[in-house]
Amino acid sequence: MMAKKKNKIIADRRFNSIDMTRTYNQLTPVEEVLWDPKKDPTLLKLNFAAGSMTADMMPLGPRRSEIYITGRKREEGEQYFAASERIRQVTLGSGAVTVSDTEIITEFQWDAGNDDEMKAVQRIAVYLTPNPNSREGVLWQQVNGKAVAFFDYEMDMRRSSN
Repeated sequence: MMAKKKNKIIADRRFNSIDMTRTYNQLTPVEEVLWDPKKDPTLLKLNFAAGSMTADMMPLGPRRSEIYITGRKREEGEQYFAASERIRQVTLGSGAVTVSDTEIITEFQWDAGNDDEMKAVQRIAVYLTPNPNSREGVLWQQVNGKAVAFFDYEMDMRRSSN
């Protein structure tokens, strides 16, 4: 929703969640996305396909994640808009539960010569979780809650013909 463009941008978390796992080439892609923005726009549930084998040659069963959106910001200008979200992801798998805190910051820019194309730069910051009963909780205290890993992505997007 940038000033010069009259195109409406629609958030489609179901499509985006599945498409981004394909783009990131994850070993266990998202099979199903449960999201009801009218009931609770801050909760997203992902069901993953069963994966291949773990390091000890045990089959990796299906997993599911519950993603809680804990903060959002946005900014826009003439030829760009930027969005950030903070999330807490709880992943439930075969006998294991993992919790991760992440911040995703994305800046989108229109291709000046083509209204059907957009470029984006995305940075994902990963934080440890403040669980005092785990090694990670102790490390979280040592890093004072700061991000411990960053992942940067560049994306080229084209308008879908659908």
